[in-house]
Amino acid sequence: MEMNMKDMVAALAAMPDDKRKIMMAERLDMFYEMPEAQRRPAMLGMAQALSTLPESDRRKLVKTRTEILCECSDQKRSALMGTHMSVLQGLGEQALMQEMQAIQSIIPELSPQNQAVVKGMMEKMKGSM
Repeated sequence: MEMNMKDMVAALAAMPDDKRKIMMAERLDMFYEMPEAQRRPAMLGMAQALSTLPESDRRKLVKTRTEILCECSDQKRSALMGTHMSVLQGLGEQALMQEMQAIQSIIPELSPQNQAVVKGMMEKMKGSM
């Protein structure tokens, strides 16, 4: 039986950090390999499912995704973040603000190197709003 997107994001949130990171990295790799026309609806489904989670679970997933993006090449990070921002803009102001607040809240928990990468990502996000 195939898991629906809500069940999948809930299962990811319930995983131990190391396993969640592996699973999310694989998912982000799959998104990156997709043409934009396929990537956007797939990422939209994830974003919509993520918005149904309690804040603590949503925050865990945002933190893991952010850590993975920090480890990606600039090209891969830019492609994934561009699609992600497009999806969030389509979902409206509340989705954008929720995302920005979640990212802001996890920055102190990141390594100094990843904090610098995230600050750069935030500037790009603000610039595309």
